[in-house]
Amino acid sequence: MIRFFIFSAVMLLLACNGGEGNSSSATNTAPIANNPTVTTIAPPGAASALPTSIVVEGKQIDLGGSLIVQKDKDKLQPGDDYLVIFTAPGGATAKASMVINFLMALRPGSYPIVGMSFKREGNPFSEIYGEILGGKAKLTNYKMNITECKDLGENGQGGHKWSISGNFGELVIPAMEVMLVSKKRNHPAAIKIEKGSFTNLVFDDNWEAIMKKATGE
Repeated sequence: MIRFFIFSAVMLLLACNGGEGNSSSATNTAPIANNPTVTTIAPPGAASALPTSIVVEGKQIDLGGSLIVQKDKDKLQPGDDYLVIFTAPGGATAKASMVINFLMALRPGSYPIVGMSFKREGNPFSEIYGEILGGKAKLTNYKMNITECKDLGENGQGGHKWSISGNFGELVIPAMEVMLVSKKRNHPAAIKIEKGSFTNLVFDDNWEAIMKKATGE
């Protein structure tokens, strides 16, 4: 679990840096060639090809997207065996990033969101809502709707590779307390993501076993 969140933190930091840097940096850091769970993000100038789209304050934001999947050890909801971290970094122009944790079985359906966060760069201050990696997993009333779930076959490492698409409705994410300390900054108490969707994100169903093998455990 610790390795899982450390790896996710690295991904999120890369995503945030990519949103603030030049277009070359965003392109070079997004694809990770040796990690079978990461979906390649479209190059700069192809925002419409980015796999994730959200609407915040009436404005559409196009983001990248990647999934890390592990077995739900806490068994938060029987039958939904997998805990998914969905990371959506900013593209070439979007100075925003999002993380949503949700449960899932390997089939289409409506599944509980169990953690979420949103980060937005601004002038002169940045805004962070929710826990940076979605927080400790717990059931919420928010849902992730998986509209397509395809088995892409064996991944050559003892498991299968999958592709999923989905969408979600309104999410209200409270601001981190540290963001609200200074009244002069006038940060909102929460951010509302009006809706969002993602398309054809790929993951391996035995990610943990692959990581243990890679680290020699």
